[in-house]
Amino acid sequence: MIPVLFEAAAADFSSFGIGTLADTISCEVTEERNGLFECLLRYPVGGQHYREIVKERIVKVKPNDTGEAQAFRIYRITRPMNGVVTVYAQHISYDLANLPVLPFETASRSPALLLNQLLAGDSRFTGWTDYSESKPFSVGQPQSVRACLGGVEGSMLSKWHGEFEWDNFTIKFHTHRGRDTGVVVEYGKNLTDLEQDEDTSAVYTHLLPYAVYTPAEGEETVVTLPEETLPIAKTELSHTKVLIQDFTSSFEGGGEITPAMLRETAQAYLKENPLGTAIPTLKISFQPLWKQAEYSALLERVSLCDTVTVRHALLGVSATAKVVQTVYDALAERYVSISLGGEKSSMITSFSQIQTSVQQVQTTVGHFPKLLASAIQNATNRLTGQTGGYVVLNTDSETGQPYELLILDAPSIDEAIHVWRWNVEGLGFSKHGYNGPYETAITADGQIVADFITSGSLVANIIKAGVIQSQDGSSWWDLESGEVHLRAYATTETVEKISGQLDEINEKKMYRLVITSSHGTIFKNSRIQTTLSAVVFSWDENITDTLDDNQFIWTRVSDDEEADRLWNAAHYGGAKSVAITKEDVDVRATFFCDLIDTATRRSLLG
Repeated sequence: MIPVLFEAAAADFSSFGIGTLADTISCEVTEERNGLFECLLRYPVGGQHYREIVKERIVKVKPNDTGEAQAFRIYRITRPMNGVVTVYAQHISYDLANLPVLPFETASRSPALLLNQLLAGDSRFTGWTDYSESKPFSVGQPQSVRACLGGVEGSMLSKWHGEFEWDNFTIKFHTHRGRDTGVVVEYGKNLTDLEQDEDTSAVYTHLLPYAVYTPAEGEETVVTLPEETLPIAKTELSHTKVLIQDFTSSFEGGGEITPAMLRETAQAYLKENPLGTAIPTLKISFQPLWKQAEYSALLERVSLCDTVTVRHALLGVSATAKVVQTVYDALAERYVSISLGGEKSSMITSFSQIQTSVQQVQTTVGHFPKLLASAIQNATNRLTGQTGGYVVLNTDSETGQPYELLILDAPSIDEAIHVWRWNVEGLGFSKHGYNGPYETAITADGQIVADFITSGSLVANIIKAGVIQSQDGSSWWDLESGEVHLRAYATTETVEKISGQLDEINEKKMYRLVITSSHGTIFKNSRIQTTLSAVVFSWDENITDTLDDNQFIWTRVSDDEEADRLWNAAHYGGAKSVAITKEDVDVRATFFCDLIDTATRRSLLG
């Protein structure tokens, strides 16, 4: 897929936006299980849309072999001398790293309700989860939404575990995102490269649990087990190695903690965490056989979080592990590498640190959300005017009678990834090929399977639900815990106050000054003839013509300080551009331009 460039504020990626980046040299997407999700793109400076590639804009890229194209926001651009820029972009879900959450605490809340509560501050995002168990949850200090999801201790990821799927503006929290595909990657068949890493630094033979509590009017008490440690049943270590673990956070009621309670909690922890065995990390590259005509019937596709078997008889490797990282070549539409291994506990990466402290948060909600109208419009836009796809009628090999209607995204069943399948048992959609699974379906026994259902009116005898919630997230009824939360809407005075604050923010200008040169940026001393021009942007709007010439202050820095002082005095203000000749450069010089407020003489560039 050729990447497509969009404006920074874009929320609909169904068009071609600013344009396609057809001159892209390379484009790779790296996604980790519960971790990094970034795009690395290289583009020539002579490319058609080179000047449109700026920070904060969005590129739409295909991230893997089976998923929909995803939006990635540009956060870094490097410009080396070889004429090829490197563009770094994060998945659009990283916008949640800048959405703050103020401290709160709840004794019991379902993950579905909690997810929607955390995302309520940005109307672009919606959440989904197949978890139903309610648990205590608290935010002790201001932090970002992304940190609450999985960046810190006490986050949703650390409490419920599971696996996140970032689908543009939809945040999905799965109990198990992947599936056991039965795919075998084997030397001599499709394995092209393999590296196995076994690390026993997190392997132990015993667990020493403890917890701390403070009795009423008493001193802080540390609780341990009479036997001190619990043995780990299956361990590969021969020497004793003890893990000392604090379980205080598992007892949030504030009451007395007994050794029996501590033992039960520690044993449950051992059951969920295989501390005695090193989980090998395998980094592999393999040929996707499903793209080869002679192997297309295998239908063995692999996605992040799937379980894969890897075999290499000569190296003695035979392991079954989960896919924890994929690197995908979006241009060639094939995997560069796939890594298999254990769980990733944090979503914080070295590429972008999650912001966890904020000063203030303001959330406004609409009293009458237009969800149904939006859903109808979305469905209409997607279904109207579509001419792609392939219609296949499956027939019985003996009688020739048709028994199944298929609509595919490829000419044949073997090649298709997105499949609509309609037969006597029902109608279903799969994004994993003909054999499914079918995650959207209407079956003949009256069941409907879907992630999201939008309805105008719903009439039913029995509604089984974990949480009933208002669309704006301000009110809810948790049917499992019995918790009811009703919130009144803002008064006219409050609305006017917030509107005034928003107007004040909109009136503030974010200035950015760019210097252009009419004849390049590098010259020989005897051949210097160019004009430097200052161009000023407020947000993304060019406002240079609206500014006074006296606001532009030009300065020169060279090895001759006295000559610089004289040059700077002569160009202190009054011009948006300056002509540079050999008289202005003695061996080497660098030129700068500042934008000032003429009343205060202070810089407006921050």
